Amino acid sequence: MMSRGAIRRPSWPLVISLIISICASSAHAKRDDDVVILKNGDRLTGEIKGLQRGELRFKSSYMAEAVRLDWTKVQRLESKSAFLVLLTDGQLLTGSMRVGPIAGIGDNIFVIEFQKNSLVVKQLDVVKITPVEANFWHQLEGSVDFGFSFTSGNNQYQTELAATTTYRRGDQSMTVSVDSVFSGQPKGTSTARKEFTFDYRKQLNEKYYVGGLLDFLSSDQQSLDLRTTVGGLIGRNLVQSERTRFSIFGGLVANREKYSAEVNQARKTNLDALTGFDFSTFRFKTTDIRSRFMLFPSLTTPGRMRMQATSDLNIEIAKDLYWGFHVYENYDSKPPLLFTKKNDLGVSTSVGWKF
Repeated sequence: MMSRGAIRRPSWPLVISLIISICASSAHAKRDDDVVILKNGDRLTGEIKGLQRGELRFKSSYMAEAVRLDWTKVQRLESKSAFLVLLTDGQLLTGSMRVGPIAGIGDNIFVIEFQKNSLVVKQLDVVKITPVEANFWHQLEGSVDFGFSFTSGNNQYQTELAATTTYRRGDQSMTVSVDSVFSGQPKGTSTARKEFTFDYRKQLNEKYYVGGLLDFLSSDQQSLDLRTTVGGLIGRNLVQSERTRFSIFGGLVANREKYSAEVNQARKTNLDALTGFDFSTFRFKTTDIRSRFMLFPSLTTPGRMRMQATSDLNIEIAKDLYWGFHVYENYDSKPPLLFTKKNDLGVSTSVGWKF
């Protein structure tokens, strides 16, 4: 995990700062006449913050902070504000809404009225409700994680900073993520790993989507100064419920690599196939698991296979604050020279905040 050289500060501070600044954007005025009626007859008036993972977030003027309501206990919603509603079949509805049960059919069957249109669905088919904010910054959702460890015996330390944010609009989404890991000793060797990823997705229908991928990766462990990967993909949603999502995808990417001076390898452009999956699930009200696996069989170097994988386990400590466990792995079956490491594996813990 170590390479020789002076201690270097983690790069990309500007990118990281931009993502963190998202969290500090100021609030703006919204309607406070939304209505939520529970199945026990309680009626709440205020602001619907959104629905995710089976919890409806709602805030009244007399509440210090938003409360979380069990979605299965909600009987009716009414709002004149604009919302984006995602269903398990992939449908996306946008507009002001009225959501409520159909008389004589059952409490768990809803009719969703959007302006002049209506749709009959099961209550648990509603995966997500997101306010359509007028301010761009308030439409973002994401998280920031920071981890630090220190060993006094050899003065070894490691820091990790990870940030991700997603912007959704209609049937499209864009996600930007940064992951920077730095380890070393005050008067010794050091290593660094840095990755920036931009991911674009557009839902074609309830099952299929298309997208694009842009990734920059630098790893001292693999003597890799920079690998730039760009390409397109098509995917299919296999599972999409209020708690779990699982999709598979495939595509084609091009990458250009530059290795360190010790490797003495010229820049080279490669063409790779792409296949992989995305998985996320929310369990026990406090546990969030997210994983991505990508395999790149080379089309220009026979027999070469690259793999990138990440997995995160987040456990809620308090409101919007969580403890995180992060694993990443980068593998290359045919690095440029024999002494170049084939894999770069890392495990870390951190404290994170979601917004």
